[in-house]
Amino acid sequence: MKTRLIALVAVIGVSAFGLAGCSTQARAERKGKEAGDQICKAKDANNANDAQRHISRANDKLDDLARFTGHDIKEDVRDLDRNLNQIARGNATEQDISAVVRSIEDARKSTTGNTLAAYDGILEALANCD
Repeated sequence: MKTRLIALVAVIGVSAFGLAGCSTQARAERKGKEAGDQICKAKDANNANDAQRHISRANDKLDDLARFTGHDIKEDVRDLDRNLNQIARGNATEQDISAVVRSIEDARKSTTGNTLAAYDGILEALANCD
C-alpha cells in the first residue's frame, strides 16, 4: 500500500511539473502574439503618432518577453530595432513586415522552449497582419 502511495505521489509530481512547462510556453506564445499585434497596428496606423504609440507598446511587450524568457528578443532578432523604427515613422509597407518576419524566422532556428513559443506567437500575429 505504501509503495502505491509513493508511486501515485511521484506520478502527480511529474504531471504537475510537465503541465507547468506547457503553461509557461503558452504564456510566452500569448505574450509574443500581443507584441506582434502591436506591430500590425503600427503598420495599419493612419499617422506617424499612432504608429509610434503602437511601436512603443510593441517594445514594452518585447521587453516583457525578455524578462519572461531570459532572452532579449530585440538583440536576438537581426535589425529588429531598425525595422520597428521604420514602421514607427508611419506609412509602413508589407515589405517592412516581411523584413521583421524573416528576421524572426532566422532567430527562431537557434532557440527552444519559451523563446521559441514567443517567436511563434509573434509570427502568428504577423501572419494575420492585413
